[in-house]
Amino acid sequence: MTDHHQARPGPGGRGAGGALPAGAAAIWAGVALVLIYAVLATGPLAGLPAARPPGTGPGGTGPGEACPGGPGRAGGPEPAGEDGGAAPLDPALARRFAREPQITVFDHAAGAPRGMGMETYVAHVVAGETLPGWRPDALRAQAVAARTYTVSLLMAGEASTPRRLYGTDTSTDPAEAQAFRPVVPPAVRAAVEATRGEILVYGGKPIVALFSACAAERTAGLRESFPGDDRPAPYLRPVPSPCDRAAPDFIRRWSVALTSSELAGVAGVSPVEVRAVDIARRGPSGRAVLIRIGPRLVHAADLRRQIGPDRLKSTFVTEIEARQGGVWIFRGRGWGHGVGLDQWGAEAMARDGRSYRDILAHYYPGTALVQLYR
Repeated sequence: MTDHHQARPGPGGRGAGGALPAGAAAIWAGVALVLIYAVLATGPLAGLPAARPPGTGPGGTGPGEACPGGPGRAGGPEPAGEDGGAAPLDPALARRFAREPQITVFDHAAGAPRGMGMETYVAHVVAGETLPGWRPDALRAQAVAARTYTVSLLMAGEASTPRRLYGTDTSTDPAEAQAFRPVVPPAVRAAVEATRGEILVYGGKPIVALFSACAAERTAGLRESFPGDDRPAPYLRPVPSPCDRAAPDFIRRWSVALTSSELAGVAGVSPVEVRAVDIARRGPSGRAVLIRIGPRLVHAADLRRQIGPDRLKSTFVTEIEARQGGVWIFRGRGWGHGVGLDQWGAEAMARDGRSYRDILAHYYPGTALVQLYR
């Protein structure tokens, strides 16, 4: 999802050069840790590129062979009246991914396209989205989400942002696709190998596999964070999340000072009209949906995008306090759009001994885990 994102350093922060003096090493380690956690604040779709988010294109038609691994329920409740994960696999999907595809990636560091296998690409993505010290099942859950997102991107074809911009299947810019770290730690590579070819489907098609850093106590519904996204995704609904038990303090709770001028610019009013700022409506997850800025109502997701997702870390705003001099203190919880897989929540569940299948079933209820290729 991404609060799709800024350019991301690779988690882990270890270089291959010579040893630094002890003091300098400590300073750089601290800087690296801050940057790493900033990276984890995002997930696909944050910031919403001008084009519709990837994965919205048609799945295709035509005969195809059944998925080699066969569909298997990932668990979780199935919405009433929906075929959910139990639906037959889309024949076009099974046919296209009967074996591991070679994909093209626009490498922004090199300024040119690169070719690689799907599993190699997924490993680079997981390396960019996680910390290698996380539990194996948290890394495996991220691998499945990243692979599912990539399959959706490929199925979108010409409608995808990378295809329109570069003529490639995907790119290394998380604002256009997902994060990408050049170096893949062994733990990440093992997680990707353990889930080779596995994706999540609903109604026989790849799901909208959004993820973000920390959803606080409850994940968000799709339209709480992406009000313009009208795709049917009943599995993207609020569920409890334990990310507070694993995430660092500055991710769990935060505050930011915004001026009346900044807020007025977002609302399209004069700063003198910003006499009051408050939460006008909350969504099912408890997040702010509408924020009143003077005489105007602004969607909280729009406010976050315009203020900057690294300043207003989430729409899980708990308090807005007025200060002298036209300053407003926003306090909140979590980091990211909060939809789908909660990365720190997945780590907390893995620490409790939950498997990656359990984690995926929890954050994407009613979906099925299938193996497209071996």
